[in-house]
Amino acid sequence: MPREASAGGVVVRDQGSELEVAVIRPHGRSLWALPKGHVDPGETPEQTAAREVWEETGLRATLVAPLGEIRYVYQFRGQRIFKRVHFYLFRYQSGVLGDIQHAGHRVEVDETRWVPLVRVAALLGYKGEKAIAARAARMLLRAGASLVLSGVRPEGTGD
Repeated sequence: MPREASAGGVVVRDQGSELEVAVIRPHGRSLWALPKGHVDPGETPEQTAAREVWEETGLRATLVAPLGEIRYVYQFRGQRIFKRVHFYLFRYQSGVLGDIQHAGHRVEVDETRWVPLVRVAALLGYKGEKAIAARAARMLLRAGASLVLSGVRPEGTGD
């Protein structure tokens, strides 16, 4: 069975009393998802996740911590493909959400949105991404959002 690797990110920003996560609505779909895409040759999953965040949201973000991976099998043109998607927690750095008109890139995203962290897992359309978002929320809430988003990952947050 062929294998594929992708990577993506949970991008979080602090809006005063509330944390928000950047989500996308992929082109031609009615569901919400996390930004992600294929790992290119020579790229690490972390590099891919940062690139995909920028390409699909318009945001530059700083890597904070790994969030784990989801695995599934899907079918394409009659062939079953095993897929692994590595996810990472990112802290918003700069950029305007939705500014995704990058030269030479095909349109992959129809809409972007900031969503409160407490609502993101319920909004996402894929079961595995819901679990990743919930893990990010637990990590941020348990360890203290400002501590985690500063890049410090306290002991015991290996969730």
